[in-house]
Amino acid sequence: MPYTVQQKTATSVAVFCCTQENPGVHLSHMELKDITKEAVIISENGTFAEALDMMLNNHTNTLLVSGEDGILVGEVSVSDLFEGMIPITEDGDAAMAHFADEMHFKEALHNAKETPVFEFMSSDFHAITPDDDLVAVAAIAVGHGRARMPIVDHENRPIGMVSRQGLKQILGKYMHQR
Repeated sequence: MPYTVQQKTATSVAVFCCTQENPGVHLSHMELKDITKEAVIISENGTFAEALDMMLNNHTNTLLVSGEDGILVGEVSVSDLFEGMIPITEDGDAAMAHFADEMHFKEALHNAKETPVFEFMSSDFHAITPDDDLVAVAAIAVGHGRARMPIVDHENRPIGMVSRQGLKQILGKYMHQR
């Protein structure tokens, strides 16, 4: 997980973007690769239970969803999991009834276990490529209201993710430049 380290001297403050892949990268030299998290990918034909297990085991809040051809077709967030527990025909008070008490919650969770990912994934995403620069990534985040963005190769296959932490690192890079 990236984080920022400040080193103070008598005359200046040096700010570093620290990731597992690139510890100690000075923010002024930061590139997209420095804030890229490894993609955790699930098939659109995977199940709710598999998606939840992958999130838990990989310590992530977002899965990238690929089609049978390996192309990015969506993403699954924790919010999508909760929505996946509610029958598609229900909303409002009827949907909330599935969370009325522990018994109903467990029943809704059990009933969702075999639901295919394509039924509850979000297909509203905006992917970036490794060639995008940090300002372009920030512009896409602002323009499309994104807190995270999948990164795809030139064949639209998922290869990584810029998380909220990565977006904060972009802000930090430009905040500390003169």
